[in-house]
Amino acid sequence: MDEPPSFLPPPPGDSSSGVVGDEAQVPFGWPNHSPPVIDRPVIRWGMGDVLIGLFLWILGGVVASVIVLLVTDSSPGSGGNLADLGLGAIVVSLVAGWPGFLGWPIFATWLKGQRSLTKDFGLRIAAVDVGWGVLGGFSALFLSVVAGIVWRVLSQSPEPSNAEFLPTSPSAGTAIALLILVAVCTPIIEELFFRGLFLRAVGRRFGLPWAVVASSLVFGLLHFQGSGLHGLFISGVTATYGAVFALLVIRSGGRLGPSIVAHMVVNGVGVVAALYLA
Repeated sequence: MDEPPSFLPPPPGDSSSGVVGDEAQVPFGWPNHSPPVIDRPVIRWGMGDVLIGLFLWILGGVVASVIVLLVTDSSPGSGGNLADLGLGAIVVSLVAGWPGFLGWPIFATWLKGQRSLTKDFGLRIAAVDVGWGVLGGFSALFLSVVAGIVWRVLSQSPEPSNAEFLPTSPSAGTAIALLILVAVCTPIIEELFFRGLFLRAVGRRFGLPWAVVASSLVFGLLHFQGSGLHGLFISGVTATYGAVFALLVIRSGGRLGPSIVAHMVVNGVGVVAALYLA
């Protein structure tokens, strides 16, 4: 069987997952022909941490929805529009999932891993990642354009969008704040969870092909917006983004830099288009 990529830690229970000495112990005077054993840290984070992170994200979304409904006039039947939400309500909605997608990976690496988001989840960027990330981001956008053309041809209507929560005529300050939140912070945090913790947790158990599929599908489903075919279209396009991001991580040997840059490109283009070109 082929060895797993070096950035995937061994699964729990693997005898090679513990920290061992440089040489195998043999009785005194006997020749030691055993190859040196490579030290490997004990890694205890895994699928359970993925589920906890997703649960915290969902819980945060419920709490954020309640807060938004209490402080805005966007309840059902009130005539409120998502695009009319104030910056504060949008911020609450965006950061509600951060305890799951940011907080839990930090907890997992501190108590169950190597106490390093870089060592456990590849949170690092190299100069070469910028070029690959930009290329990957525009490749993902090209695929979404193709999907939009197919939608228009088949349905004779504009393709669905998941940017309806953005204000229609924002001030310069609001636009800058949204760009920072959506195009900078969100990509870092979502990549840390989906292509950091999620991809590795599934990959170490079932292999990278399953990890790419699972992390991308869940990534798409959590971006479901609207209903019916509209929601499925948005989820499908987002899952495609997730697959591109995952392949970038695998190509880099586990580094999240390329996927973060690609995610920033996708979100940045989406925010600018929604604010000024819609």
